[in-house]
Amino acid sequence: MSKADSTTGSPRPLSWWPWRERQQEERSPATAQLALGLLVGVAVGGAGGLLVKAARRRGWAAEGFAGPAVLGLAVCAYASGVALHGNGFIAAFAGGLAFGTAGGRRGEPLLPFVEETGALVSLLVWLAFGAVAVAPAVEDLTWQIALYAVLSLTVVRMVPVAIALAGARLGRATILLVGWFGPRGLASVVFALLALEELGSHTAGHAVAVITITVLLSVIAHGATADPLATRYARLLAGSANALAGAQVPGMPERRLIRRAASAPAPVAAAGPDRPNSPPGG
Repeated sequence: MSKADSTTGSPRPLSWWPWRERQQEERSPATAQLALGLLVGVAVGGAGGLLVKAARRRGWAAEGFAGPAVLGLAVCAYASGVALHGNGFIAAFAGGLAFGTAGGRRGEPLLPFVEETGALVSLLVWLAFGAVAVAPAVEDLTWQIALYAVLSLTVVRMVPVAIALAGARLGRATILLVGWFGPRGLASVVFALLALEELGSHTAGHAVAVITITVLLSVIAHGATADPLATRYARLLAGSANALAGAQVPGMPERRLIRRAASAPAPVAAAGPDRPNSPPGG
């Protein structure tokens, strides 16, 4: 069976025709959302950065109220991007880049407030993650999901990190530490919650279960090993630094430098370090 082309009249297979139309329909909104999010973020972030810079330079904004203004710019960029049918995350990210470029050094002191607020919001995200996603994921847990979670935290993450740092001339302990303590999965939690909200548990349930078990295992494993491995790594670095310093001490002419510095003001000692008490004529 076939369907005629409206321009040439040539038949096209029905199996090809709907797939091609669906592909064009899905690709166009995604590209438009990215473009709109980028434009909205640049506009909101750039304008906000210039306004905050001018307000702080002229003394229009107190130091304590400038931080919430920056946070409001992030919310404004996200909300504006979503309202215009764009990508809110791209808008917020592009807004941050534009704000940093337009605000200059006057915007740098405001970043600690935003970072602290972001940490608080991340705690709320973790709370929602534990309350909504953990219990259903544990109920649907299978050995395949558990195996993937273990591989995702070890081989899938540590091997690419080791390959990427192959030419960095770092020690084996440093590469293993960087590979083990990767991202904690906050972005995965956010996207899992969005998928659960938009698609429903029936469609996105399996993917959300995989993400949830992986992130849950990451929280337990990385949280339990953070302090012991960091302490051991610090001791390893201290031992390496002491060994390196001990190897350099014998090669330094420390006594000669001290003796010259101590005897420099006295003209008698200028004859040489081997005769510090020799008379002028001898």
